[in-house]
Amino acid sequence: MPDDFNIPEGDFRGHDQQSVWAHGPDSELSEVGPGTPCGEYQRRFWMPVAMTNQVGDLPYRIRILGEDLVLFREPGEGKLGLTHLHCAHRNMSLEFGIIEPGGIRCSYHGWKYGLDGTVLETPCEPPASQVRKKACLGAYPVIEYKGLAFAYLGPSDTMPPFPVTDTFDEDGDEMLPSLIKSPCNWLQVMENAWDPFHVVYLHTLAVRSQFIDAFAEMPMIEFHNGRYGEFYTNVRRVNDIVWLRVHDHMMPSFTQNGAHFPVPDKSRYFGRCGLTRWVVPIDDTHTQVVTWRHFREGDDPNGLTDKSKVGFGSTDFYGQDPDRSYEQRQRDPGDYDAWVSQGPRNIHSRENLSFTDRGVAKVRRMLRKEIRSVAEGNPVIHPEPGPEGILGTYAGDTMLRVPLQHGRDDGAVLREISFKVAGIFKAGDEQSILSRKDYIVSALQEYEASWT
Repeated sequence: MPDDFNIPEGDFRGHDQQSVWAHGPDSELSEVGPGTPCGEYQRRFWMPVAMTNQVGDLPYRIRILGEDLVLFREPGEGKLGLTHLHCAHRNMSLEFGIIEPGGIRCSYHGWKYGLDGTVLETPCEPPASQVRKKACLGAYPVIEYKGLAFAYLGPSDTMPPFPVTDTFDEDGDEMLPSLIKSPCNWLQVMENAWDPFHVVYLHTLAVRSQFIDAFAEMPMIEFHNGRYGEFYTNVRRVNDIVWLRVHDHMMPSFTQNGAHFPVPDKSRYFGRCGLTRWVVPIDDTHTQVVTWRHFREGDDPNGLTDKSKVGFGSTDFYGQDPDRSYEQRQRDPGDYDAWVSQGPRNIHSRENLSFTDRGVAKVRRMLRKEIRSVAEGNPVIHPEPGPEGILGTYAGDTMLRVPLQHGRDDGAVLREISFKVAGIFKAGDEQSILSRKDYIVSALQEYEASWT
């Protein structure tokens, strides 16, 4: 069994180093095509495959999990269809198909397919032809939701309900979708969100503050198990403010984090996420990051965001795409440069993971366990929402006014606060989704008052 912490021992100079480099990528975690263990695991989740404004009156060709597909909107009821790219007759690409009410027609010989892949018409065939009973086209269910098209590519008998979290429909929250592609494996993009320590250096100390100066303070990180997934608390002190930045993680690649440009100078209770994010494999060496960027009052007091930049191929915060000169990327690298420069598929045997890589090691272990479970024939255990059908999440920024405590080690104080706040969040899971936020805010205010 591979060691996901993978800390080499001894001196690897000379021929020993050559043996380390001889190992290839971790195929169990990185290969996503049909029939691969990781690919079959990922197919058991709903995932965003496109932004709906990419779909016009012509078929839109996409590639997801190593499968070439065509996404289209039929003109009747306006529903989205997602089918295999090639016609089941003679393999002409349906990106050149004719979209009609109820489906799509191949322009080669006129075979028409319904949204579920059923062969509806074969106009060049004689009346006695039985081909419509024998042939079908691969097709997948699609849900259109707030500017994104979500698809389920797995077996129909294992399809879970579409997951809706409490951050998908909040009063006062403007959600803008984006989609950015990267020429590398999904895993190295996804792991970036499990690595809070890179924010200190890459985003703040390496060249300049790409977000806010307070990110330069080394955080205290604690990982927690929530009802619907993992989350971690990322705690810093900024003068009298203890700033808790909370990240959500749900398998295989759903994450949420706090605001991008907060100002930790006053109390704030259960501020919500600034980014909802999926890392979706295109194939083994290409990935798309699909997000909703959240814009709420109070998340960006200094007005550093630009909503007009959010969309296909870009977003309003730095370093997520290659749209910079090579020299600029060298002088001021961002996330894109960090994960793409690892190569098309990172080779883990070349790494030397350490204490700050606890999150990366943790998610690799979790993935390996779940991938193997599916390979053994077990179902994926999806989080079950409460009576309202909503999954409660934790991500966002909480800021508590807690002065330095005379005679107490501040690191111990921050750790105590981290676990206490995580406990308050989890206690909120026992409330209805409608009363959960009020409960958490009230409990945080009471806890903050206990320090003064």
